[in-house]
Amino acid sequence: MVIIDSRLTAPPSEVCLFREITLFTRAFLQENIVLECRREERDFYYKWLKNKAAWDYVEDFIQPKSENGRISIRTKDGDITIDRINYQNINFILQRLGIWT
Repeated sequence: MVIIDSRLTAPPSEVCLFREITLFTRAFLQENIVLECRREERDFYYKWLKNKAAWDYVEDFIQPKSENGRISIRTKDGDITIDRINYQNINFILQRLGIWT
């Protein structure tokens, strides 16, 4: 399971690149993807991602730091720690996930 901090799905992150990460993770690593957010934020992120066609490969939501996955992508204390998903760091993220070598 790959855990992604839900804050990385909204601006200043590029939602299309978030979708690429989830697509590649499902296709090449065959891992489930879950979004980490507080319960009261779930509706917002679900509607945001559905509206942007970026929910396709996300399985579910989890509470922050409630589960351990194979790898986590977070804004703090993650296996991959970034402040946003953008064109400058997409290759770094994919390399760290083990998709690009």
